[in-house]
Amino acid sequence: MRLSANIIQSAEQRTNPLGEREILLRSLAIPSVEHLAVTRDQFDTIDLSNNHLSRLENFPKLSRLSCLYLGGNGIDHVDGKNLRRNCPGLKTVILTGNGAKGWNVVADLAVGCPGLEFLSLVGNPVTRERDSSEFACLEPKCY
Repeated sequence: MRLSANIIQSAEQRTNPLGEREILLRSLAIPSVEHLAVTRDQFDTIDLSNNHLSRLENFPKLSRLSCLYLGGNGIDHVDGKNLRRNCPGLKTVILTGNGAKGWNVVADLAVGCPGLEFLSLVGNPVTRERDSSEFACLEPKCY
C-alpha cells in the first residue's frame, strides 16, 4: 500500500510516555517513504515498523523529528545526505530486523545523523560480521 496523504492524516497520533508527539504508520505494507510533508513537521517520532521499506530516503524537511522506528522492514540502503539535510535532529534510529549487510549502511547513517545517540542493528546481517563487536566498542552509540 502506498503511503498517501489520506493514510497519514488518518493514522493514529498520540503523545508517548516521554511526552513526544508520535505518529504510527506501522504494519501498512508501505514500500517507500513518501508524502511525509503532510505531517507538517508536527511529530518527534515516526513509527514505520513492519512495512516493506528497503531504502531509507526521500524524507522532506522534518526538523522536529528525533526518533525513527524502522524495525521489521528490509532496509539495506540509507541516503545519509537526505537525512542530514532534512532530519537534522534525528537522535534515535531503530533498525532492528532489517537487511543492513555492510558497514556502509552504518557509515551512511553516521553521515546523515551527526547527533545520533542510539542505533539498534539487532537482527541485521551486519551484526554477524566478524568485526561487529569491535565496531560496537569503538562506537558506543551503536548497539
